[in-house]
Amino acid sequence: MDDLWVVLPHLGAGGAQKVGLLAAEHFAAKGFRVRVLSLRHGHPVKHTVPAGVEMFDLGPNVHPWFQDVSNRSFGARTKRFVLAQVLKGVRIIFLVASALFWPLIVRHMHPAKNTWETRLLRQGMPWLAGYRYQRLRQVMVEQRPKRVLALLTKTNILCCAAAWDQPLHLVVSERNDPRRQSLELLWSRLRKVYYRRADVVTANTKGVIDALQLMGEWKRLELLPNPLPATLSRSSVGSLPERSHQILAVARLVPQKGLDLLLQAFAALPLDCRNGWSITLVGDGPERQALEHQALELGLVEAVTFAGFRSDPLSFMQRAAIFALPSRFEGMPNALLEAMAAGLPSVVSDASPGPLEMVTNEEHGLVVPRDDWRTFSRALERLMLDAALRDRLGAAAREKLCSLDWGVVEAHWRSVLALPER
Repeated sequence: MDDLWVVLPHLGAGGAQKVGLLAAEHFAAKGFRVRVLSLRHGHPVKHTVPAGVEMFDLGPNVHPWFQDVSNRSFGARTKRFVLAQVLKGVRIIFLVASALFWPLIVRHMHPAKNTWETRLLRQGMPWLAGYRYQRLRQVMVEQRPKRVLALLTKTNILCCAAAWDQPLHLVVSERNDPRRQSLELLWSRLRKVYYRRADVVTANTKGVIDALQLMGEWKRLELLPNPLPATLSRSSVGSLPERSHQILAVARLVPQKGLDLLLQAFAALPLDCRNGWSITLVGDGPERQALEHQALELGLVEAVTFAGFRSDPLSFMQRAAIFALPSRFEGMPNALLEAMAAGLPSVVSDASPGPLEMVTNEEHGLVVPRDDWRTFSRALERLMLDAALRDRLGAAAREKLCSLDWGVVEAHWRSVLALPER
């Protein structure tokens, strides 16, 4: 029986993936048997699974009725079509039933109560959430892990539903502010009832904790800070490195991260200010082509480097002079924490409370209004022209991040995960 499962939607790029793997690596090194479970079969793997940690996934997300897709005969295709319509029809029935009885489900559904509302939603979950839920439920029942840590909203909900009547310690982790993150109505409703199964509901920022408190009553609600990688601990980082004139952003290339605002802000700088400076974007995503086109239109092709996804962002942080976080909403981005630990001053937007819990304006970095590239540009200009200010803010940021060393946060992580001392 495994001591701990860390359940992730996939092992692609993302801060939640990094946190989950850091926790898996740390507790595996402490002698616990740890597995990492990926829910999305075949998704590109961007992270290295730590030594001593076993990784597995749920296999193809295909209902058994549709596994024989290689059979292209008319009869086989007709059969698959008919079965697909049956599945859609049953799903519609459960969607309508759950909508009609939702007030009763919210009022009466609880792990300790075997009510008809509970049974209705549990019977509907394979149809509402799909075959991935069925496989997750199956492996949990068969392999019976002692503890499960789930990260990201939909993964949390699936784990709560799959573990509803299972004797395991379940911890779920919200990574974004529910007040700002859009979520489909069905999943938003499922979160409100299925989080009742979690033994501990966690978030990595106080702002998200405040939002979760307004959503319902949970068994236990805890702030669970992101730990720093061992390579960024106070003991392993020496003196501050020499910096190049480089502005760094480490993020998925998606609209949420506001990297278009960063390019606009840089282009608006006076030419004599930005001379000799460049931007490096570390990360990949669906917005890459649009951002490359924007850089071309703004005349920044020579000044902007698209480095793609990298497993070694620290090497970029050690060379850069400024970290940029122009996000439109956030949880607590690992990249910001790592940049601060590496001694980088930052310019961040005030879009979400998470980063503002770490970056105090004029103390650890500069804070600007959300979606305001002009103010972002002025903040960049201040830091670019004032090396002493960069050094002061970067040193203060680095000192603040010492509170996230594993040596400081481990006891709280053990408490939340119910892991004994070894």
